[in-house]
Amino acid sequence: MPTLLLVDGSSYLYRAFHALPDLRTAKGEPTGAIRGVLSMLRRLESDYKAEYRACVFDAKGKTFRDDWYPDYKAQ
Repeated sequence: MPTLLLVDGSSYLYRAFHALPDLRTAKGEPTGAIRGVLSMLRRLESDYKAEYRACVFDAKGKTFRDDWYPDYKAQ
């Protein structure tokens, strides 16, 4: 049976942004978070051999999750 690897991209991006040092290109453009996310995605791909992969991100503002669960991201 085919498998799907579903990744919470917002969580990965937040984690990479705050966990890695402030890496930048020679022009000063920040690259640390992207490098971290790609590294984590590569690790997932090697650990879990899925036929299909998707990385999803939260939408800005209120979503259906807020209606279903009032404490969603309440902090």
